[in-house]
Amino acid sequence: MTLATFITLSDFDELVDAAFRPEAPRVASSESELGEALHHYADAAAIKVKAAQCVADGTHNYAFALHYPSTGRIVIERKVRFDPPRDGHTFRHSWSGWGLIHLHVYVSEDEVLQCRVAATSRAWAEKRQDRYPELGPVSDWNWPQIESIAFRLGRRLAAMGKTGPVVQPSDVWQAAAQRLRHKPDVT
Repeated sequence: MTLATFITLSDFDELVDAAFRPEAPRVASSESELGEALHHYADAAAIKVKAAQCVADGTHNYAFALHYPSTGRIVIERKVRFDPPRDGHTFRHSWSGWGLIHLHVYVSEDEVLQCRVAATSRAWAEKRQDRYPELGPVSDWNWPQIESIAFRLGRRLAAMGKTGPVVQPSDVWQAAAQRLRHKPDVT
């Protein structure tokens, strides 16, 4: 079960502002849509626009990957191929690096967001570095800095709201249908 914090869009905007202080990260989508290129975001304002678009479009899950220059060197854009194709598409792109910090945004009903901060631990990366040699040595990353940034953002997020299981799209639609069936008696 994935847990995330319930927040508003303005809370998310504050979290993004905090992510850009004191150091501005390079930011891209963690994964592209099927058959498309990764989206790169020039600044905090562009991330906020994308989050608002996710709310408007009802996009259930979107993840931003943040790379802070002070944390490590190698971040790569990789093309992931599908065989057999998924929904008629044969690839998607992902942004990969041992020390990326991810902001996951889940859109639920009534413009309520759920958000979580995630980062790979050094121990997890060390166990997998032989499997992904293209990402370079795990030791090239500044793990105390990665942990510090992830902790700071996680604490900031935790102060914004309650945490609970990520609401699945089917739950959102069921709740909406239930509200439509229940009509208050107005006399």
